[in-house]
Amino acid sequence: YHFQKIIYKSSCLEEGDFNNPRLFIYTKGECGPAGNIMNSPWDKLLASNASFSTIRYTLKNDKWSVLTTKGVSYWRRLKVAGYETMFYRFIMKIMKFLPDWMFKKELIMPNENELNIEIASSLIFGGVKITEPKLELLPYAKDVYSNKNVMELYKVVFPIVCKRIEEWVTPSAVGITKTLFKSHFEKHIKKFNLLVDAWDKSIVSKNSMKQAVLVNAPGNIKGHALSFICRKKDILIMSSQHGVTIEFSKNHSMLDINFDNSVADVMFSYNSKIVDIEKKTYFNNAKHYVVGMPMRLIRMKSTQVINKSIPSFVYISTNLYHMGFTDQGITDYDKSIFEKNIITKVLSRIPHKVRYKTYPEDNRRYADEDPVLKNIRIADNIELFSNKIDMRYLISEHSVLITTGATSTLGWPIMSGKPVIFINQESSSPLTKDAQISISNGIFVFNNNDKNFHKKLRDFLSQSVDDIERLWQKKKSAREEMIKNYFSEYKGGAGRRAAKIILKEYLN
Repeated sequence: YHFQKIIYKSSCLEEGDFNNPRLFIYTKGECGPAGNIMNSPWDKLLASNASFSTIRYTLKNDKWSVLTTKGVSYWRRLKVAGYETMFYRFIMKIMKFLPDWMFKKELIMPNENELNIEIASSLIFGGVKITEPKLELLPYAKDVYSNKNVMELYKVVFPIVCKRIEEWVTPSAVGITKTLFKSHFEKHIKKFNLLVDAWDKSIVSKNSMKQAVLVNAPGNIKGHALSFICRKKDILIMSSQHGVTIEFSKNHSMLDINFDNSVADVMFSYNSKIVDIEKKTYFNNAKHYVVGMPMRLIRMKSTQVINKSIPSFVYISTNLYHMGFTDQGITDYDKSIFEKNIITKVLSRIPHKVRYKTYPEDNRRYADEDPVLKNIRIADNIELFSNKIDMRYLISEHSVLITTGATSTLGWPIMSGKPVIFINQESSSPLTKDAQISISNGIFVFNNNDKNFHKKLRDFLSQSVDDIERLWQKKKSAREEMIKNYFSEYKGGAGRRAAKIILKEYLN
């Protein structure tokens, strides 16, 4: 999957790029936890061109920040996190000092999500020891091809990749792209082996205890390495859902190889819809249980504090650029034009103050500022909120919530109980056909391909908050059915429900 990005970049080249003068401006600057991902690998792809040159430019007065809770009051964080999280944090400070002989059952939890914390908190009352293993990578010097299985894997995969390369890239780029695949393959096998060795040391098998692992989002190289060790040591690996998207996203099905159920033995999910979808995937490996959403999401409905000094309307942007490679059907340029039109044709022309909440981008995509921000700054009625604070901490400040794209962001506004206006983009993170019917009945949905889309959305948002809330109330019955099917099958108790299953079926 990841190497497709290289093939895509390589396919953008033409024969003239390999023998005519070409200049690559390599940008350096503050970039986030993933490092510098702003630059395409032109220096590698065009290394054979004697007329190719590179200039390295370091951004001046450069600043970059990542997701934070700075500026969010302790009380606000406590209300969102809930007593389950506070209890878990407190008990874990004590539990690390308790000896193994006090317990007959152990839950190993390498990382967290909201539901994992709730499950672990409930298991503590069942006498289960919770362990948070530390992962320490060690130096690795082995030849990756010394392993017979790795060599066989390479022999099978390489011809398939070669065929794809030859179909897509210009002749002069074929050789270097194949070479880059080999280095890409070696890099990821080395990383996998490093992670396997690290997990092997971190996950300690204990004959005196019944053990299981509960992990968040294992559908990646780290999760696959963990799964490899768990199977080697005969330890059950479980995972819990960490957000909604699969249930209603038309695009997400093409990423099913990354779904958690391709790695875990047991899955705890929010609703039956995601279970039905995951069971049909080719890589399904899990036994599925529906337990509902964690209380962090359920209690959003009780967070009704409105700050009158802040705009009643908020636009929750999900605009995240992908540097040309994405599962979406539009370019980054098209995405910026869509966002610009929402600002200039809708938000700036309604008779209400609006807060524009930018997406809290952790990893920098471009050296330049998002071009849509200048349109926000010149709008008299729009307040820009660019602090990288998760929207869950801000929902209580607003009365009307506007967002776009079938992403996990939708879960927090929906569960708040406040009026939600959703913009369905047919060419970028659209809803599935079934989901669109149900969600349109439960909340306010506007399709960007509809005739007079901007006018219809602008007219709707020009109504008073009271009128919008009255219309929202009329959808209550349909919304409850929508939430049950696509968000949370139950109205609470997810952690306790999952803990009972674990104690009865797996840690018995």
